[in-house]
Amino acid sequence: MKKVYLVGPTESALTRRGNRHPALAAFLVSKGYELEYISSDFYHATKQFFSKQEVAEAQARLPYKLTIFSVLGYWSNVSIRRVLSNSLLTLKVFFYLLPRLNRGTVLIIPSRPVELIFASALLRLLRGTSVLLDIQDIWPDALAIRHPVKRLVFNSYCHAYLYPSLRFIDKFIHVAPSFVQWLHRYAPRATSSFVPLGFDGPRWKAIPPGGGAQAEAGSLRLVCVGLLQYQIDVLPVVKALVGRSDAELFLIGDEGEGERYPEVRGFVDEHAMTNVHFVGRVEPSEVPTHLATMHLGVMPMISSSIPNKMFDYMAASLPILVLGENDSAELVDSLGIGWATPYTAEGVVALLDRLSPGEIAEKKRRVGQVRNDFDRDVLHQRILEVIES
Repeated sequence: MKKVYLVGPTESALTRRGNRHPALAAFLVSKGYELEYISSDFYHATKQFFSKQEVAEAQARLPYKLTIFSVLGYWSNVSIRRVLSNSLLTLKVFFYLLPRLNRGTVLIIPSRPVELIFASALLRLLRGTSVLLDIQDIWPDALAIRHPVKRLVFNSYCHAYLYPSLRFIDKFIHVAPSFVQWLHRYAPRATSSFVPLGFDGPRWKAIPPGGGAQAEAGSLRLVCVGLLQYQIDVLPVVKALVGRSDAELFLIGDEGEGERYPEVRGFVDEHAMTNVHFVGRVEPSEVPTHLATMHLGVMPMISSSIPNKMFDYMAASLPILVLGENDSAELVDSLGIGWATPYTAEGVVALLDRLSPGEIAEKKRRVGQVRNDFDRDVLHQRILEVIES
């Protein structure tokens, strides 16, 4: 029986946001693999530490071994402390895995932090293990740093780890088509399989394909799920709704901590808008209930990626409105499950002015047709094929 080690520094059975790797771990165990999941006691989303009791409870209920390392932690996503925390965790993981890996094992890692990629490549060279890199995020490209000097330093830091290491990794999967360009920058001859994030089928069983609310003329409900961080600029949509009585926007997932939250909240208050609703943070188990009452899912991503919320919308049978030209826009267009508009208020206004309930219903029907292709049960099988190749 092949042994798999899966390292998820910011994602595990302890975390509530993002469960791609915990779900993959459970799937591989169901297929007969012996698996050990390695993570930290720090919750990246809330910048808090898990207690020993929380760790013990998670370890007791899982069908695989969960190993948790204590880390330094950090309070800012762009900081020296984060680099130091990542480096110390990587060292712990490296020396823990060094005597355990061999030619019969598989090591699965995410594409950040870059220190972990370098350590994994070194482990492959020293121990002969197979390494599968899941490209979910691309540093330095995707980490937006406005200060030019800090950006230059961070870019150089990432390149110093990635150029000498990525060419020694033997297996790759990616969640967005454009991420292959990032891979080829460092490993020109590498090949990778497209395996998007997808959705957890059982979580959305209450909304069948094509189910949920049906749009009616003069009453359109749009929803945007996620923290209003720098990469998520929903303001063009908010501006497009000024003075409109035929459309509402519901913002789910931000209690005020997002970088763009003050700007969005300030604009809404300044214009006394009653058709923009700040729902705040919602438990993952409650998100389907909220989305079942919506008509369109909004994707205002600046960066070129296909995040989790795209597949939440698909799972809820929601047509998708994407702002800008990016991977999400290309996927929506190729599948016929929504619309892409310029990243401007005018572009959103033009779309809303011409949308009809019939067109929305047709896109909704199309979402129902392709939805199951993005169920994680299907996607996990693709990853298994890569592991066994």
